[in-house]
Amino acid sequence: MNPTPSGSILQKNFIMKAFIDDKKENYSNFVPELRKRIAAVRERNDLLNLLATSMLRLNEFTSVSIHSVDHHTNTYFPFFFNQKTSGRNLSEFKALSNARAPLDDIIVRDAILADKSFVVSLNDIVKSESIPFWLQVNYDYGLREVLVTPLKIKNGMLGICYFWSKKAGSFGERFIHVIDHLSTELAYAVSNTIIHEMLDPRGWINELLLTFSHDLSEVRTREGLNSVIERDLKNLFHFDEFLITAIAPENRNECIFLTSLTSHPDLLDWIRANLASEGIWDQAADTTIPVIINVENFEFDCAPPCLNSADVEKGGEIMLKILSEGNEPNFGLILISYRQNVFDPADRQIIQCISRHLSTAISNILVNENLERKEKQNALLLSFSHDIAAVRNKDDLTMAIEKAVSQLSNISRFVIRGINEDEKTMSLFLFDHHVKRAIEELGHHFVLDAVYPIADGISDAVLAGNETIVYKLQDWIDSGKAPSYFHFWRSMDVEKCVATPLKTGTRKLGIFWVDSDEPDVEMIDSMCAQISIAMSNIIANEQLIKYRQQLEVENEHLQEQIRSIYNFSDIIGTSAPMQRVYQLMSLVAHSNATVLIQGETGTGKELIARGIHESSPRKNKLMVKVNCAALPVTLIESELFGYERGAFTGAFERRIGKFELAHNGTLFLDEIGELPLEVQVKLLRVIQEREFERLGGKVSIKVDVRIIAATNRNLFAEVGAGRFRSDLYYRLNVFPILIPPLRERREDIPFLAHFFLTRYNKNHFCKVTGISGAVKNELKAYNWPGNVRELEHMIERSVLLSNSKILNEIYLPDVNEQHDIGQAQVITNLADVEKQHINDVLRRCGGKISGKGGAAALLKLPASTLNSKMRKLGIVKNPTIE
Repeated sequence: MNPTPSGSILQKNFIMKAFIDDKKENYSNFVPELRKRIAAVRERNDLLNLLATSMLRLNEFTSVSIHSVDHHTNTYFPFFFNQKTSGRNLSEFKALSNARAPLDDIIVRDAILADKSFVVSLNDIVKSESIPFWLQVNYDYGLREVLVTPLKIKNGMLGICYFWSKKAGSFGERFIHVIDHLSTELAYAVSNTIIHEMLDPRGWINELLLTFSHDLSEVRTREGLNSVIERDLKNLFHFDEFLITAIAPENRNECIFLTSLTSHPDLLDWIRANLASEGIWDQAADTTIPVIINVENFEFDCAPPCLNSADVEKGGEIMLKILSEGNEPNFGLILISYRQNVFDPADRQIIQCISRHLSTAISNILVNENLERKEKQNALLLSFSHDIAAVRNKDDLTMAIEKAVSQLSNISRFVIRGINEDEKTMSLFLFDHHVKRAIEELGHHFVLDAVYPIADGISDAVLAGNETIVYKLQDWIDSGKAPSYFHFWRSMDVEKCVATPLKTGTRKLGIFWVDSDEPDVEMIDSMCAQISIAMSNIIANEQLIKYRQQLEVENEHLQEQIRSIYNFSDIIGTSAPMQRVYQLMSLVAHSNATVLIQGETGTGKELIARGIHESSPRKNKLMVKVNCAALPVTLIESELFGYERGAFTGAFERRIGKFELAHNGTLFLDEIGELPLEVQVKLLRVIQEREFERLGGKVSIKVDVRIIAATNRNLFAEVGAGRFRSDLYYRLNVFPILIPPLRERREDIPFLAHFFLTRYNKNHFCKVTGISGAVKNELKAYNWPGNVRELEHMIERSVLLSNSKILNEIYLPDVNEQHDIGQAQVITNLADVEKQHINDVLRRCGGKISGKGGAAALLKLPASTLNSKMRKLGIVKNPTIE
């Protein structure tokens, strides 16, 4: 005994029975009405809408499509798609909507042989064998099952209807049965639609043209125009690719306005280089209607490669139409088909109708792009002007230009060459990091310091005008007239250089060079107007810094001269040795000869040097003094020659040296004998060549300086000892002057004593008015190892200690003190002290070096170290003592 069904099961059975009864009623009532509606169809869209909406009432499916069969070409092609559901937004459907395929394809082959509808599982086909492109696209979209219905009439097979579903088992037997009964009506509907379009094509064409015109009116970008052509124009007739090109472009990059050939970069390069010169537009220039050219009858010497590509198997054809805006033929439309006999007179008429709309759309796009470009340029120039306003030096300007250039697609590298002070040559002023890297990688460091003449046929031509000039480098190099910097640019694979003069008013500052194949001359000119102002400010600022530094140093020297105890009238002495000195001074003062003043310490060598300078034509310029003994060895070079910013740690700014400061004046090198050998070499070069380089610098600086050197050493003996260069000695010893020591001109001592007495009475507010005879005799009798300087200090000391108006007592050193001072006078440096000490110890040890009681033990040195020091100092031990 079967159990009684529950209430819920009974309810479900009741609902299912009601649904089946409703379906039967739908089939019986709906099919006759559908037959009538199908028979009345005359347009594709009506048939598509009828199948896509009404048939869903009978069975659920995803989309519907119909293929037409062309028995003349044994091919089939799409009659329509259900656009909203078939996935035509996929890129593959652009090709699918106009694709033709052979009738022996899978499914189509079976449909031709079949009399009834049949269901195909796409999963099975994909696994078993290769499928046509259109089936693969539908499978990729997610469709998994299709109901295939052959559409046949008496004359044979007209097409195939497909009902697509994303789910397997979607199509019931009842629905398939109904479709089979309606297949004949569907076939006649397709036939009637084709006949109606042949008899009255204007209806649907006008509708599509109206849609096309409306869509074009809303186009503002190239991307929008591309979408309209791909979407709307391909609905009007078949073509595979299209190009819109400029008829006579100003440059190659403007040749192609829009194209669908984006997957062929090599082809696009060919078009840019050759299309305008191939004469292709000559074919369409003599007529206002589109021109159709068959590839097999192509009369060009070199056909465009788009018609010779692998896609063209049996030839092809192109349609040309010049698009005119007003009376000017600005652009041309090229439609490409990879098959022959595709374009017919109706297609020509369509292109003729839409050509003016296309011209207007292109014009609108260009106007819109020009406005956008202007807005971007104005924004860029505004930002650039703000950056320029903050520029204070070359680094700031380089950064500002690099920031602006980075926003321009047509400029990659830049260089500024500035006019030098001689106004006849140019040198690098600044350059970007790309050029800097190229200089380092190519090893072309010579360009950093290179000086180029303005009159080279290039720079002078640029500076003579106010316009930007474009140079093709290879043409100039081939002509043999190219300046050397053209070869440098060419080594960086630069083909074109753009040169713009940099000027403020009538003042010429330099040239702005950029690497650009297609320069925006207007933008470059606008930038250069601001660059010129910044460059002028930088040059002025650098000059101010230079003058400020020079004034600071000159002020320092002037203050030193003011504080100095000497002036030219201070030279005191009437003795015969001094008269000889005066005679030599008068002989050499008016020349530019180098003077070497020699004499003991304190004899007044600086006073003689200043006297020579004050009597020379250079007296209105500075006499710069450098004490070679007072400067550390590591600072002498920077003090003499100056240094650039960053030359060494702590060099935060450029500093001019003494040579540069003394330009057109006199440089007094005191204690020249203390100059290290390595600096002597550079000093010799300056004296010989009259030019030098700052530390860290790479530019030679020419100077006009008179050299006066002074020393208390015997330079000839120093040359013999290897401590002074002989070549420098002979360069300095052009006109030697020997200052006599005070002990050799004792008759001048009273005059000097009275001169110093007057000075220090005034300085120290003392009231000593005279010197007693006894003091004068003591002064004359003294040996004066310190010469005039010692006399001056003795008088000053005595004035301060005197209690009367007459100087009755002078505080001279005793004999022992004089001996010690005399000994100290001989020892002038550390080496002499060390040598003297070792000799003293050797004498105490009787010449013994090693062993107990030897010099090494007393000095607490290894014997080998002591021997090494003795060889270095030139100490020869007595061979008879050991």
